[in-house]
Amino acid sequence: MYTISPYLAEFLGTLIMCTIGCGVIANVELRRSKGHGDNFFTIAFGWGFAVTFGVYASHAYSGGHLNPAVSIGLAAFGEFSWEKVPGYIIAQVLGAMVGAGLVYLNYLPHWKATADKKIKLGVFGTVPAIHNYFTNALSEMIGTFMLVFSALYTGVNFKPSISGGVELSLNLNDVLKPLAFGFMVTVLVIGLGGQTGYALNPARDFGPRLMHALLPIHDKGSSRWFYAWVPICGPIAGGFMGGAFFKLYYEGQVSPWLFVSSALAIVVLLFAWWANSHLYRAPSSEVIPEFEDTHATAAARAATYTPTGSMPILLPEEVKGNRSTRVVNRLTEDE
Repeated sequence: MYTISPYLAEFLGTLIMCTIGCGVIANVELRRSKGHGDNFFTIAFGWGFAVTFGVYASHAYSGGHLNPAVSIGLAAFGEFSWEKVPGYIIAQVLGAMVGAGLVYLNYLPHWKATADKKIKLGVFGTVPAIHNYFTNALSEMIGTFMLVFSALYTGVNFKPSISGGVELSLNLNDVLKPLAFGFMVTVLVIGLGGQTGYALNPARDFGPRLMHALLPIHDKGSSRWFYAWVPICGPIAGGFMGGAFFKLYYEGQVSPWLFVSSALAIVVLLFAWWANSHLYRAPSSEVIPEFEDTHATAAARAATYTPTGSMPILLPEEVKGNRSTRVVNRLTEDE
């Protein structure tokens, strides 16, 4: 079989993943897009299949890591050479950057049509729902630990064999395991990703965030580099631990990486705890602003509404999914 460089495979696989994944977010969030106003499940499933097809494109040549945390976790388990880790990470970051660039070009007219700067950044990098460095880092760590541990458990990078070590003539790994890995990403985002939007992948966040800073996006605002260390350090610590703990679980061996990864996780969490008091934190939605519509606040207003003799007219921008509602009252006599 013709082979390509594993680094090129990682580049192409990560490019495919970020083109589809960031594209799904753009389709849901950017104004006047056909998919605008859809929900979090669309994004979760979109990213799951983005990972699946990225792995399909690359796993025969590189193992389909597409993620520095996965590469580090597999190296900690002993399934991957530490010497290749830096090259894989560079290829993954570059692939993520090019993928984000393609999404920018694909939705070129929609950046100007979208006023919210945070939404524009969210297409590229993760933005937490509530900015708390400690809980954000802990969430990314838990999710990436589960991702790497489960990737090893489901055997994404293993070759199945029958008794006697004879390789199966039909390698079901090539068909089923990347799909299982993608579904794992989906359920992790649905189950645990509500706090940070889940990067689970330093390359997936850093590469597109860098493109957000470099590209001439209309009225894009800040790239929020003050938060960028969280989706880098959290996933690396979690993935590192996932590989080291899987070695203990699968082989019953306590490796030095178990202690190193645990120490790294503690350091990251301690720094995050300190950062909450000493580093800048963006205003968060810990208290729902009065202008923000939810089903509960809308129901409360309806229950206490008093007729005023005027009829509320909804402007065109009040389509489903627009959170900032404006109502213009016109006297019924003028209708």
